Amino acid sequence: NENDLIRRYREVAQYSDCDNAIEDIINEAIIADEEKTSVEIILDDVKVSSSIKTKIREEFNNVLRILKFNERAHEIFRSWYVDGRLYYQILIDESRVKDGIVELRYIDPRKIRRIKNVKKQRTPQGVEVVQEVEEYYLYNDKGITEQTTHGVKLALDSVVYVPSGYVDPNTGMAMSYLHKAIKPVNQLKMIEDSLVIYRISRAPERRIFYVDVG
Repeated sequence: NENDLIRRYREVAQYSDCDNAIEDIINEAIIADEEKTSVEIILDDVKVSSSIKTKIREEFNNVLRILKFNERAHEIFRSWYVDGRLYYQILIDESRVKDGIVELRYIDPRKIRRIKNVKKQRTPQGVEVVQEVEEYYLYNDKGITEQTTHGVKLALDSVVYVPSGYVDPNTGMAMSYLHKAIKPVNQLKMIEDSLVIYRISRAPERRIFYVDVG
């Protein structure tokens, strides 16, 4: 399931060779430049007035400020790249709704799951018709498993979900770009372990000295 996959991805990311590769990828993706930002929003193809485009750009910069993107871009991108998904809860001050988003709070992907309840009703002809679809996010601080039913319900528009875009065609589950690295990392670990054991076991054989007496 998702929790096992995320745990496996994080274990793979801690391996030294894999960690170096991830750091190279992040350093290529996140530009550290005083004059140019790492990300920008392009609205060339959006058919709206220039005043609305200006408001969108201002709000985009506001979101970057709330995320502290200039200081934490490396950490955010790494979390997304390793886990293959990001969850943020949108917090709004209800007494001052016009101020917009106050805070974006990171949620561990192992503690939240999207739930879809479909209520069906059978017609007199014997055909099942979808009557109502209830969708929400379920958050549990102790972690979400397949059997978890208790937790805090969060509305769909109160949570930002950022998937990797890499989907398993069989299960439809979002996967990390580290998925292909799981097997090579495991093989490399086994080779290193077996090589150390082999060299330790063969070491006593090298303690023989051949003295030429001719």
